[in-house]
Amino acid sequence: MTTGAASAAMPQTERVYQVTDRQIARWRQLRSLVFLVILTVAIFQDEPRPGLTGRGLALLAGVVVGAAAWLAMTLRLGPRLQPWATGVCMATGIFMTAARPGGYGAAYTLAAVTMATASLPLIQAAIQTGVATAALIVTHALVGTPLESIVIWAGVMLVVLLLGTIRREREARAEQDKALAGEQARTAALAERARLAREIHDVLAHSLSALSVQLETAAALLERDRAADAAVIVDKAGRLARDGLTETRRAVSALRGDPVPLPELVAELAAGYRTDLDAPATFAVDGDPRELTPEAGLALFRGAQEALTNVRKHAPGSAVELRLEYLPEAVRLTVRNHGPAGPPTTGLSSGYGLTGLRERAELAGGTVEAGPCGGGWLVDVKMPA
Repeated sequence: MTTGAASAAMPQTERVYQVTDRQIARWRQLRSLVFLVILTVAIFQDEPRPGLTGRGLALLAGVVVGAAAWLAMTLRLGPRLQPWATGVCMATGIFMTAARPGGYGAAYTLAAVTMATASLPLIQAAIQTGVATAALIVTHALVGTPLESIVIWAGVMLVVLLLGTIRREREARAEQDKALAGEQARTAALAERARLAREIHDVLAHSLSALSVQLETAAALLERDRAADAAVIVDKAGRLARDGLTETRRAVSALRGDPVPLPELVAELAAGYRTDLDAPATFAVDGDPRELTPEAGLALFRGAQEALTNVRKHAPGSAVELRLEYLPEAVRLTVRNHGPAGPPTTGLSSGYGLTGLRERAELAGGTVEAGPCGGGWLVDVKMPA
């Protein structure tokens, strides 16, 4: 996945989660309102019915207050109002149970307990549920409800509290999973950006920088009327440009996950050093070559490329030895130069060369070491096989 695709995928994933959460919330609100309508119709169909006189007026007041509290709970008008809404709805259920024993009034309390476990802090929801359950049991006992019914109502309240707690934990885990998925997507995007930055640096550092030097040299020769020498330099610059295109295609191929023909590429680097500088450069392969992962193969190739770039810069013309060793559990590349001058203390070119090479190797599980060795410099890259 490219950087652009990764960065574009993250907001899209988050939008999918947001739409899904909104749909679930709306469905729950609609379901709650449907239950309220069914309960209200059932209460008006039961005897005695709510009315404008006597007990009917008390029942009508209970229906109105209960419906208002139910709506406030369902719409979740605010964290400060929510505890009051659930408390009033619980109290309405207890009142309706006392006003009409054996009716549907306790359903208000049951709905309030369900909403409290879903929307209130767990301790607060447990306290409200406990108080409401105790009050409902006492009310049932005072109006002469059979003991079996009282036990059933108490058990239903407890089950609702437990189910609500389980649902809260499941939703909390889902939120954590969503946050983790978003963080993983962001991490993957950053890693992909770093990978692309390393590839861009490697191609530009080893192609365009050398091309710039050649063109500057050609310009200086032309100013001195040395057209023949300038033509030779321009020819080299053209070859560097073609090599840069090849490097670009190779980098794109590696980004796509294609295997890297490591021995052939390192041999080409050694041959290019011999041709360009007219200096000795040997390359040897120990062990049986085998296919590596694209990351490991590219890290070894970039190590050889970076090392030769430093030799060209700090000890041009010195003898170079490249060795590729296929060990049982690792593949090792060493680049050693012998010359009067050596690279600086870092052992690698300035800028992102050392950082990028080490990052590349570490991401693939390998190591990079560089330092003075026998009057020259040694770069040692080891990758797991």
